Amino acid sequence: MNVRFVERGMLRDLTAYRSTEPSSAGKNAAIAYDLSSNELALPPLPTVLPVIEEGFARLARYPDPAARALTGEIAAHICVSADEVAVGPGSAGVLQQILLALCGEGDEVLYAWPGFDAYPLLVAMCGATGVRLPLTASGGHDLDAFRDRVSTRTRVVILCSPHNPTGTVIDREQLHGFLDALPDHVVAVLDEAYVEFERGGDPPGLPEVLRNHGNTVMLRTFSKAYGLAGLRVGYAVGPRQVMATVRKTALPFGVTHMAEQAAIRSLRSEAELRGRLAAVAAAREELTLGLRELGLPVLPSQANFVWLPLTSATEPFARAAATAGVKVRACPEHGVRISVGEAEAHKVLITALGRTDRTQWS
Repeated sequence: MNVRFVERGMLRDLTAYRSTEPSSAGKNAAIAYDLSSNELALPPLPTVLPVIEEGFARLARYPDPAARALTGEIAAHICVSADEVAVGPGSAGVLQQILLALCGEGDEVLYAWPGFDAYPLLVAMCGATGVRLPLTASGGHDLDAFRDRVSTRTRVVILCSPHNPTGTVIDREQLHGFLDALPDHVVAVLDEAYVEFERGGDPPGLPEVLRNHGNTVMLRTFSKAYGLAGLRVGYAVGPRQVMATVRKTALPFGVTHMAEQAAIRSLRSEAELRGRLAAVAAAREELTLGLRELGLPVLPSQANFVWLPLTSATEPFARAAATAGVKVRACPEHGVRISVGEAEAHKVLITALGRTDRTQWS
C-alpha cells in the first residue's frame, strides 16, 4: 500500500536515534562488554532496589501524570519551589519538552560538536535549526564562538558540562560571564547529566549558576550516576514561566510510578551515592592510566567516561576494540569515547590494544 505524505524538511536528512547500530541488548555474541553508552556498570543503589521491586504490583495502574511527589522532592533537594521544576522521561525527554516549548520554525539552537548525538534530532523535532560549534583543541566549549554566533534567531544555547563526549567542564567564571552577556530572548540550557561525577556526589541546594542567572535552565538525569537508565527519569529546574510551558509539552504519564519512587529514594541515599562515585572515579583513573601507558591520548575527564581525540584513526580504533569484544563509541573524524565499566572489560580492552599495531593511531 502506497501512502503519500510529505516529511518535514528538518527530518529528511536524519535517521532515528541510533537505529543504524547493532542492538546493545545482548544479542551480539561478538560483543562481551558494552562501553559505548555511559551506563553505570552497577545496579541501582542498594536502598533503591526494594522500591523498584515494590513497584511491580502497580504496573497495571497509570502513574501520576504530574509526578508531584518527585517534583516536590526535587524542589526540596535543590531548594526551589515546585513550580520551578519539570520532570520527564530522562534528561533527553525533558530537553525535548524544553525545545518544543521554546523553539519553532526559523529559530536556531546552538550546541557544541561533537556532542550528545540526540541533540540534532531533538532540535529537528521542534522545527528549529541546529547550529553546531566546534570544540576547542582541549575538548571544551568555545564560549567566544558561541557568543559571536548568537543572533536574533537564537532561542536556546545548550551547554553540556561535564561535556559529552569529552568529559571537560566549563570554567565557572567564564560561564558566568557568558550567561551575563546573553540577550534576553535566549535561554541557556545547562545539561548536567554527568555533574554528580564531577562533584563526587549530589549535595542539596540551588547551584549558583541558577541563583545568579534568570535566563538559565538546569537539566539533570537519574540515568547516569544513580544507575536508573532503564527507568527513564530526569528533570529541569528554571524560571517559573519557562517551566510552566515546559510542563505543557510533557508526554502524558511519561514518568512511571516505579521511576518516580526510585528517583525519590535515590535522592535520599547520598552516602551510598558518594561511595559509588568514588569507585567510578578510581576506575576511570585506572582506565586512563592504562590507555596512556599504550601511548594513546586521553583527555582529563570529570565524567564516567574518557575521550581519545583520534581524528582519522577513530574508526580503526573502534574496530580493534570490537574485535576484542568491547564496544566503544566512535565519533568519526573526531575521536572515541569509552565508558567506565567493569574491571574485566578494561583489562580485555587494554590487553587487546597492547597487541595491536598502534602506529595507525598516532
